[in-house]
Amino acid sequence: MERVVDYVVQGNTNQMNDGAFVEELKAWIRFSADDVVRTGDGLYAASSGSPSVPSWLGRPLFGLFFKPKSENDKYAKHVRSSAGIAIFVSDAPGAAQWVEVGRCYERFALQSTALGIRNAFLNQPVEVPALRPQFAAFLGVGQRRPDLVVRFGRGPRMPPSLRRPLQAVLA
Repeated sequence: MERVVDYVVQGNTNQMNDGAFVEELKAWIRFSADDVVRTGDGLYAASSGSPSVPSWLGRPLFGLFFKPKSENDKYAKHVRSSAGIAIFVSDAPGAAQWVEVGRCYERFALQSTALGIRNAFLNQPVEVPALRPQFAAFLGVGQRRPDLVVRFGRGPRMPPSLRRPLQAVLA
């Protein structure tokens, strides 16, 4: 678990030092329940344990509190408090493999939920291209590709993030 902490922190630090990544993340955060309902998508701040506040307040506060050290400490605490880490790998890059990994995760998430087990993504080690091969080597998965990193365990239920209806995203 401590080695996973190291990879999560390395990936998170890399992402937080990438201005484009931070701006995109900020654009997807919905700071209030009203924002969630209005847009029907995004990452609801309360889903990650952050307070729900109006956007006019959340946007400037984001820059004040979203710092590498505090975020890395938060992720380290999340990993250390988890019962375990599930890592989903594919045989090769490509759409068919990514869909299959997603289907495997979906089955894992649905069964976990049915058992009262919570899960959350910790994908930083696989989202940073330079870090993914190092993470794969640490895992000992050979030529396979780690695609999803998920922590799981018992914990409080968090508010969900809404998703747009299928018809709204397919042309």
